[in-house]
Order: sequence, then structure tokens, then C-alpha cells
Amino acid sequence: MGKEVKHDQKLRMEMSQGSKERFHWQSHNVKQSGVDDMVLLPQITEDAIVGNLRKRFMDDYIFTYIGSVLISVNPFKQMPYFTEREIDLYQGAAQYENPPHIYALTDNMYRNMLIDCENQCVIISGESGAGKTVAAKYIMGYISKVSGGGEKVQHVKDIILQSNPLLEAFGNAKTVRNNNSSRFGKYFEIQFSRGGEPDGGKISNFLLEKSRVVMQNENERNFHIYYQLLEGASQEQRQNLGLMTPDYYYYLNQSDTYKVDGTDDRSDFSETLSAMQVIGIPPNIQQLVLQLVAGILHLGNISFCEDGNYARVESVDLLAFPAYLLGIDSGRLQEKLTSRKMDSRWGGRSESIDVTLNVEQAAYTRDALAKGLYSRLFDFLVEASGAGCSGGQGGLGPAN
Repeated sequence: MGKEVKHDQKLRMEMSQGSKERFHWQSHNVKQSGVDDMVLLPQITEDAIVGNLRKRFMDDYIFTYIGSVLISVNPFKQMPYFTEREIDLYQGAAQYENPPHIYALTDNMYRNMLIDCENQCVIISGESGAGKTVAAKYIMGYISKVSGGGEKVQHVKDIILQSNPLLEAFGNAKTVRNNNSSRFGKYFEIQFSRGGEPDGGKISNFLLEKSRVVMQNENERNFHIYYQLLEGASQEQRQNLGLMTPDYYYYLNQSDTYKVDGTDDRSDFSETLSAMQVIGIPPNIQQLVLQLVAGILHLGNISFCEDGNYARVESVDLLAFPAYLLGIDSGRLQEKLTSRKMDSRWGGRSESIDVTLNVEQAAYTRDALAKGLYSRLFDFLVEASGAGCSGGQGGLGPAN
């Protein structure tokens, strides 16, 4: 299945350029594979559209226009036309001068912004596994290459690019349909100077799949960061955070899936740490981030048993370490997991009553705490990325 990439514009100005090297996949000598723009199909029917996309896909043409809309079909393999030479080929070229490509759409949008001084918008939509995340990477990578700027501008570009691996580590996961599925929605805004240089940005997230923190379906994984940490942590980190193998943790062993073909969690962990550094998160805050990730893992191993009609922690020993990592007293943590306060009003008076929870309620409270902590952590990382783009400093601010 494919995805649609759209951009809004009031006026398109086509700019021609001198002769450029042509490659095998866009040579005049190569036979035509369907039609580049499906508005030119003799009949606009579902069968005709699917047939054209299928024909082009079989010939390794994954991009096809429908007017100003670009359809991209995920090839599930590395394609040869995303190199520096393709960037040079599409830079400044008219949209229909070369075969359909995400670089053509991006360049058209970028030039419209410069010439018309109007905001541009790209909407990337598609089902899971369609390639939306990769498409966004190519768009940002192209803009980073073709826009100029000095050291300060390059720093903004680095943050824009490095926000991807960071948010993927904490917001993406393996699903049955996609080994790197985004489990959140993202709005990314890049601000440009009048000369077309990136000088700031803003990132917003929405609809993070918090339930994945505590439960995964068969053949799926939790968020990447957990496996990266367990695989890539140093010996000192393993001791300080009490790290074990993935099958030890309840929040990871439910699906019995720990590895992903083609994914190097150890290498990705190094990239995640590097991304935090580039974005401006200092080492001591990075350590707090990892401490919170480990604390959530250990929190999930706290289990409960029946004591009469009420819940009690099955092994008090398992309370101490998550409490230490989360920076709270173990007795206080036990109290919050097994009871809650209920406010009641009697006549004109009100009072608080401690209500002891049953096993099911205690497990629900534990999972709700884990999901809330992870959600707050993810929000912080998004805010830190945005602050880095705008020249601010990342930091774990005071809790609201």
C-alpha cells in the first residue's frame, strides 16, 4: 500500500536549469513504465490507478503523481535514487522535468516558499508500514542539503535531523506490520530566514500509544529505547540501573519478541545518546532519562497477591529498586500502589478516606503510573528538541 504526500500552494513557478547528468532510471532510452502522472490516464478508475501503480512498482518506479499529490509505494528495499547526485538533479528543476520523486515535491515547495514568501505545508498520510517516517526523513534531509547557512544555521539543521532518531527511539516500536512503526503523531515546523536558511523549528506530538508501555501483542515489541538500553548500556550503567536481559521484565516478556531482523539495538543506542547530546540535553539529564526508563521497567515487575479481599505487594524486595530509580520512598510507593484516597462529604463537612485496592485495581494503578511517567518523559524529549531548534536549552523542568 502507498501513502499520499501533499502540499498546499497558491502559485507554482517552474524554474529550468542547465543540462544535468541523467541516470538509468530516468533516461529517455528506458521504456515508459505506465504514466508518471495519473491525471493522464485514459480512464480514471480504481482498477486503472492500481494497475498503473503496480506496473511502475514492478519496474522500481515507486513515485507517481496525481497532479500536485505524490503517491509513494513502499519498496521494502533500498532504492538507488536517494544519493547526492539525485539531490543535485532535482535542485531548482521544474517539477515535471524529471521523473516523480519526493525530492521534486520538496524542492517545489521550498522554491515556492522563497519566491512567493508563503508558508508551505506537507501532509504525509498512509497506513502503518507505508513509509511515512522514511518520507519525512527524505524531506528534511533534502532541505538540509539545499539550504545554505553558517555555523549557527548548521546547528539548527543538526538538531532538526537528530530529532528523528531520538523520537524514533522513544516513540517507535516493532509491530506485526512494520519493524519501525511510529506509535505517535508528529507535527514538525521548520522556520526559515528570508534567505531560505533554517533558523528555528517547533515539534508537537499527539496520540502517543501509552498502552504499549505495559502491554504488547504477539510478535510485537515495546518502544525501541528499552531494548536499546538493555543491549547498549555500559557495564557501569548496567550496575547502576540494575539492568537484566529483556525476558526478566514483565513489560517486555509478554510478547516473547526481543530482536528485530536488520536492527542493531546496540548501535541505535549510541545514536540515541548522540542525538540527545546534539539537541542540547546535558549528560546529567541524559542519565536521569535513562534512569526513568529503567525505573519503569522495574516498576512493571512489582506484582500483587490477595490478602483477604485486599492487595498487597507480593515481594517487598522488588519495591526498593524502582523506588530508588524513581526517587521516591519505597513505603510511599507501596502505599500509592495498594490504596487511594477518596474524598467524601457529609453534610457541610468533607474528609479523606483511605481505600485499600484489590489485586486488579493495584495492577491497574501500577500500569497507569508507568504509562504516565513514560508519557511525561516523551513530552519532555519533544519539548527539548523544540527548544534546541529555537535556541533554548533542554532540561527536565519542575513538575506541574
